[in-house]
Amino acid sequence: MRKSVFLLTLLSSALACGYIPQDLWAKTWGYARAWGLDPYLVAAVVWVESGYCPGAVGRAGEVGLGQFMPGTWARTTGAPVEWRAHPDWALWATAKHLRELWEATRDWRKALWAYNAGLGAVRSGRVPASTLRYAEKVLAVYRKFKGGGSG
Repeated sequence: MRKSVFLLTLLSSALACGYIPQDLWAKTWGYARAWGLDPYLVAAVVWVESGYCPGAVGRAGEVGLGQFMPGTWARTTGAPVEWRAHPDWALWATAKHLRELWEATRDWRKALWAYNAGLGAVRSGRVPASTLRYAEKVLAVYRKFKGGGSG
């Protein structure tokens, strides 16, 4: 039963590529608030990471709405790695991870850099140019969402 509910949830949200369905917007809002974050920022990260496609897979093997690598997923959630594609878990984990990175850096740009390149890269001062562009893209999407809608 639990596996069928998981698959049904995953499949019902699988069509959510390139726009934000109301159910995922509501979940983003709820998880962001639960972690004390601006929901528009969490939504912007998810948008840039995956376009709100629960089944998204990146070139380096990152998976799901938040595009988690297995190690980051394990450290952030303690949940089975295959749950990275589950929309609820992915949104919760994205918000939690952003909160952790904010706590570690106390700077939103640096937190976004760390989300993209890892906290080690930020602490060492070795942040790639692509990561700097990533953060600016997230912030541009954030401003768009904040000023006018959810996608």
